[in-house]
Amino acid sequence: MAIKAQKDRARELRIIRLTLYGDPVGKARPRVTRTRTGRSLTYTPSRTAQAEEQWKALFLESGQRPFPEGTPLCLLLRAYLSRPRYLRKRGRLPITRPDLDNLTKLVTDALEGLAYHRDSNFVAMTLSKHYVVYPDPPRVEIEITEASEDD
Repeated sequence: MAIKAQKDRARELRIIRLTLYGDPVGKARPRVTRTRTGRSLTYTPSRTAQAEEQWKALFLESGQRPFPEGTPLCLLLRAYLSRPRYLRKRGRLPITRPDLDNLTKLVTDALEGLAYHRDSNFVAMTLSKHYVVYPDPPRVEIEITEASEDD
């Protein structure tokens, strides 16, 4: 009977899967400049803003509905980067940019308010970076699931 209850619970858990193709982009710090009048202007770098818009558009195009407010969530994020030419075909894990925390921050900030209420709803995250193997393209894959008591 316990097995049947676990299977029923597994069917109830929702999953949002998204894949954004292209070189992974991490969240960059806001930039500050001074105008001729001496006022400070703060802006988000264009590459960061474009990547956030791509994640938003990808979620909206997927037609998936957001998680209800207060739902504990788990995030699985896999970043696949292009291998630099100077590296051998085997070995070497990607210790290059973007940082996993900046990549995660960009994705969670972009989808906040669309896929879930707040990014503080995440109770578990699994993050990894890999080099792509030709002919696979560079990309970022995410899975957002409802957290279960076992997580």
